[in-house]
Parts: sequence; structure tokens; C-alpha cells
Amino acid sequence: MLKSKTKLVRLSVILFAIVSPQALADNGSKITGDQLVGYLTGNTIYLDVQPGGPFGKGGLSPFYYGQDGRFAAQLSTGKITGTWQLSNNKNASYCIDMAKTNKTFCTDVIRKDASIEHHSVGLKRLMGPVVKIVPGNKANL
Repeated sequence: MLKSKTKLVRLSVILFAIVSPQALADNGSKITGDQLVGYLTGNTIYLDVQPGGPFGKGGLSPFYYGQDGRFAAQLSTGKITGTWQLSNNKNASYCIDMAKTNKTFCTDVIRKDASIEHHSVGLKRLMGPVVKIVPGNKANL
């Protein structure tokens, strides 16, 4: 219980730093480094995925970023799994290696006004805005 409360407090502090008044002033900045690690690690991020391409019909989709580097998401087209890590490359915030397809997909996380958005680097398009962030893997991905 204490561990969950500690995680929730840490997540709240990180989100405040990400969407603070100073952050709102720099419309459209990429989230990187420790802020990105705190935002993703051990959390399920729910995106309002935009329809089209590999995202199928779109809609509310959970994306889980395990503390051990495990990644899983449930899209309208099916479940995807792999591993995630911060990008070594200045062109992306983080990347997902998908073992089944032997492909790597990179994503930018952008703080924009009072919201956070995920953008596919390879597809050069918005994946979707963040709807909610839940500590742990409550979606059982």
C-alpha cells in the first residue's frame, strides 16, 4: 500500500513538472530524460489513438511500459508486445522493439498546452493524446 502511494505521489510530481505553468509557456516541447522515465516506467498510459494505418479504428487504448523494459499495448487491431527503452537518438523520445516483426518503432512524447501527446516518428503522425495514466499494469497486458 505504501509503495503504491509513493508511486502515485512521484507520478503526481512528475506530471506537475510536465504540465506546469512553465511547461505550458513552451507550447509543443518534447519530454525527455528523467521526466520521460518517470512518466513511462511502470505505468499504463491510455491514449485516444487516432484511426488509420497500423492503429486500425483507433479509440481508447492502453500502453504498458514495464519497469523491466517490457512493453504491451492493446489496439483495435490486436495486442502488440515487445521491449521499450529511451532513444539514443535525438529524433525520438523512446523506441519499442517488436520481436515478432523484428522492427523498431520510435515515439516522441510532446507536452502541448495542458495535454501530453504521443507522436509516431516513423509514420510522422499523431498517435493520440493521453487520456489517463494508471500506475502498474491494471489492464493486464
